[in-house]
Amino acid sequence: MIIVTGATHGIGRACVEKLASAGSRVVATGRDAEAGATLERANHGVTFVAGDVIREDHCRRVIDRALELGDGRLAGLVNNAGMSKRVAFASATQDDWDEVLAVNARSAFFFIRHALEGLRHGRGSVVNIASIAGKTGEEGLAAYCASKAAVIGLTQALALEFGEEVRFNAVCPGQIETRMMGEIISDALRKKQLELRIPANRFGAPEEVADVVAWLLSDQSTYVNGTVVTVDGGETAGLRTPRVAQIDGG
Repeated sequence: MIIVTGATHGIGRACVEKLASAGSRVVATGRDAEAGATLERANHGVTFVAGDVIREDHCRRVIDRALELGDGRLAGLVNNAGMSKRVAFASATQDDWDEVLAVNARSAFFFIRHALEGLRHGRGSVVNIASIAGKTGEEGLAAYCASKAAVIGLTQALALEFGEEVRFNAVCPGQIETRMMGEIISDALRKKQLELRIPANRFGAPEEVADVVAWLLSDQSTYVNGTVVTVDGGETAGLRTPRVAQIDGG
């Protein structure tokens, strides 16, 4: 049994679909009950539990359901639930900070803490979805960057603490075509500017991240622990000089 949070859209949805298509049983959670019901109907072996991951009681309810269906064992946990809020740091409020940290980092703490025994029994694997913003800063996204850096640090610390029984790895997506990315990047010019930084010359697809997540959950990666896998088309490999034709739109 595998748990996926933030499962109704984007990377989370792609992870559920990828895992279910490979025959895994999945307990998925998210706030969009309608989208979750659709996800459950469309994918064999998927159970959806609606709720908010910043609530510890909801996290426990999801884990209890997964343990019930998995006979007390968990094969995997994907902490994907996340949000972003673009705001200049000087204008950011404590509520802005607390909300982003709660969704992106505190929820991972809740799920890992309460799922740990089931993961130990199942010799499971945890994949935390961080971001390239957790490794490099970005103006206007201080809380988001801090929260994703926290996820990376949590992953590495727990890999050391529990690696004999449970593997912990993080995935850092770059610019991925998701609903949240659409909310952050509101115009075509900004998107083009970002694409020029990426050697692949495009944004990634959620399914390309899901492929990496599925591998980290599988028996093909049993000696991979405490690592941070970047999925960004080469964006953070170094500074890139766009070709003139790209700048001119050719």
